[in-house]
Amino acid sequence: MSTTLAHRGLPSGVGRFDLLRLFEQVARPRFGLSSTAVALVRHYILKTMDGDYLSGRICAVWTQACRFAEALGLTPRSINSAERELEQAGFIIRNAGINGERAGDRQDGIVVWAAGINLAPLVECFAEMQAKAEALELQARAIQQCRAEIRQLGQRIREAGDDDLRERAETVLPDGRTARITNIDRLIAIREALSAMLAAIEPVPEPDPRALKTSDAPEENCVPNIQDKNSSRRRTARLSDPLERIRPATALVVATESYRGIVEALGGPTWPNLIEASWRSCGRLGIAQSTWGRACQQFGRERAALSVLLIDRNAELPLGHRYRVGSPARCLAGMVRRAGSARVNLAGLFWATERNVRQAPPQTQLPELLMEPQAGPLAHLAARLMASMERRVMPDG
Repeated sequence: MSTTLAHRGLPSGVGRFDLLRLFEQVARPRFGLSSTAVALVRHYILKTMDGDYLSGRICAVWTQACRFAEALGLTPRSINSAERELEQAGFIIRNAGINGERAGDRQDGIVVWAAGINLAPLVECFAEMQAKAEALELQARAIQQCRAEIRQLGQRIREAGDDDLRERAETVLPDGRTARITNIDRLIAIREALSAMLAAIEPVPEPDPRALKTSDAPEENCVPNIQDKNSSRRRTARLSDPLERIRPATALVVATESYRGIVEALGGPTWPNLIEASWRSCGRLGIAQSTWGRACQQFGRERAALSVLLIDRNAELPLGHRYRVGSPARCLAGMVRRAGSARVNLAGLFWATERNVRQAPPQTQLPELLMEPQAGPLAHLAARLMASMERRVMPDG
C-alpha cells in the first residue's frame, strides 16, 4: 500500500539537520528511545532531501530494512524492532506494500508516492520536541545552580569549625559530592537540609539602615525563588530596603519590549522571572556571566536583575544620545565596582526612570522621549548615573 501522506513543513529557517539535532537531543532523555532507534532516524533523514520538508510535501524513504541493517552493522531483526519502537513513539508511519515490500517514486526531486517509512509525524513533532529541549536546558541549569549552592554551603559548614555539624552534613551528603546526583528534587532537599543546619548556628546580622544592597542574605538562598512555587514572595532584600516598594509589575513599566517578552514567556512578572529574564538578557547585551555573578554576589539577585533591566533600557537609546549605554558590560561592571565603595542609589535611579516613562505622552515611543530628558534632580540622576558607569571602567576595556 502506498501513501501520499503530506505534512505541514518545518518552521521557516529550519532545515532537516536542525530537525535531526533536535531529535537526537530529546530522543533518549524525554522519549526513552534506544540508541538503535536514534541511529535509524539519522539514516532516514540522510536519505531524504531538503525539499521533502516543505509544507505539503511527502517526506518518506523506501529503502529495504536489510539495507539499513547492512549500513548500520545490525541485523534486519534489530531494524524492524527499532522501527516498531519509533512507530509506537509516534515518529514514523510504516506503510510498506505487500509482503513488506518498499517502493516509491520521486519526480523532479519531489516524492509523489511512497510505500515504506513516512516521516510526516517526525516533522509535525518539531514544536513538541523544541519545548522538551527547552525544558531540558532549564532543568540542567537548575541542577548546575543547585550544585553550586550546595558546594558553597558545604564550604561554610567546614569553615564553621563545628565537628558535630560537619558530621550531620556528611550524613545528608556523603563526601560532599553531587556530581552523580541528577535528580533536581533530591538536590533541592540536600540544599535545604544543609541550609537549615547552617542557619541554626549562624547569628542573624543586625539590619543596617544605610545599606541598600541585598547580599546580606546568602546567594544560595536566592535561587530557590526560581524553583519554589511560593518563592515570589521571598526576596533577598530587607523589609527596610527602599527596593521593597518596587514590585515586579512596576519594574516592567520601564523595561524594553524584548525584556518584557522574556518575562511574559516565563509566566509573568515575578521576581524569579525577572531574575531569569535578566540572566538571559546578559547574553544579548554582551554581559559576561562572570560579571552577572559578581553583581549577584555584590548586591543580591533582585538588585542585579533590576540593574540589567535599566541598562537594557538605556542601551536602546538612539545613537548619539548623551546618556546612551554603549557598553552594557562595562556599565554593570562599574555599578558593581561602585557598590563596593559608595552606594549606588538604585531605588532613586529606578523611580526617576519610572517617572519619566509615566509622564511620557501615550503615543511617544521611549527612545524619542529620552532624547529630551525631563528636568529635576532624580531625572538627571537617572541618565547621568548610567553614563558614568561606563566611564569609570573604560580603562579596563
